[in-house]
Amino acid sequence: MAASAQEKIETLNMLVDLAETSSRQKREFLYNRISEFLIEDHLKFSDSEKDIMADIICRITSDVEKSIRAKFAKTLAPREDIPKSLLVFLANDEIEVALPILQGCGLLAERDLLDIVKHRSNQHQLAVAARDNIGEDLCTALCEINDPDITVTLLKNHSAQMPLLTLSYLGEQSEFIPEYQRPLLERPFLPKPIAEKMYRWVSMSLREYIAENFDVDVRALEINIDDRNDTIDAISKDSDPSYRLVEKLHRSGDLSPRFMIKSLHQGEIDLFEFSFAKLLGLEGESDDIRNIIYADNPEILAVASRSLDIDRVIFKSIYDLTASIREQNASILSPAKSVSMDFYDLLTQESAKAALKNADFMSGKIRYAEIS
Repeated sequence: MAASAQEKIETLNMLVDLAETSSRQKREFLYNRISEFLIEDHLKFSDSEKDIMADIICRITSDVEKSIRAKFAKTLAPREDIPKSLLVFLANDEIEVALPILQGCGLLAERDLLDIVKHRSNQHQLAVAARDNIGEDLCTALCEINDPDITVTLLKNHSAQMPLLTLSYLGEQSEFIPEYQRPLLERPFLPKPIAEKMYRWVSMSLREYIAENFDVDVRALEINIDDRNDTIDAISKDSDPSYRLVEKLHRSGDLSPRFMIKSLHQGEIDLFEFSFAKLLGLEGESDDIRNIIYADNPEILAVASRSLDIDRVIFKSIYDLTASIREQNASILSPAKSVSMDFYDLLTQESAKAALKNADFMSGKIRYAEIS
């Protein structure tokens, strides 16, 4: 039997009184009691009455254990008769509480999810990336975070409505971020031109996948690879040493940060170092570029990379792939320092080029912040 109007008024008054108590135990009791009221169909509270209860929940949350909040959120996630304000509040809680709301609540609008992506943790962002049927604006915002784990999660979410421009951009990035390749190619209705372009740098198994799943002329793709890619294929040939290859690419205008990074991914460290040096205009001893790449102060590598306008994700890849050499060079008394992505984000190409000319900074005598 549904509760009478008078009974519901008395119930709400009791809840408001309990909310004013400072007792943690009573507040947890209140939290659980409101949870029951919200999910018990026979009580039939009005929307305004539920709004009052939702407001109380938000006020006392800090006094309630995470496990209780998480159980409450899991119960509410699939329902469509809960105040949206409460669901948004729970979606912004710690990830253990927010996860069921982010995964299964259909009442959250795209603007609510955009706010969560911009202001909450990496785990919240991953949960949103895996959510069903997210729109183009949300997909774009998630890709702009430049976190490979989030991007891969998004690519594997086949219900996500990813814009064509974003797919094209990720196809380009897949040349030096191999983790993107398979999930991108496995997306339903991936435009053929993206797969054709990726054919030039993916593994043999993925080339076979492209040949089997896309209407492409494989022979034409293999024949029409331009001279630049033919030269890149010669990386391991004894007849074309690394230095001569870099010089040849530079003279033809084909030397680029992309080639440099691809060399690093393929384990061609000498080719990577020569390319980096040439792009920076360093014509001296090879130690010059090694002092930049493997410097104790990671700001030096960050400045050099930003001066070439290298994307933050690619810089992080360079830093991570060269970390083992850097750690070997670090002394016990002065261990290798980690790089700050916040520092990289704040650098401009112009300021980085200026810092490269500061001898004290490049020699490690001063930090970037001390440059006058």
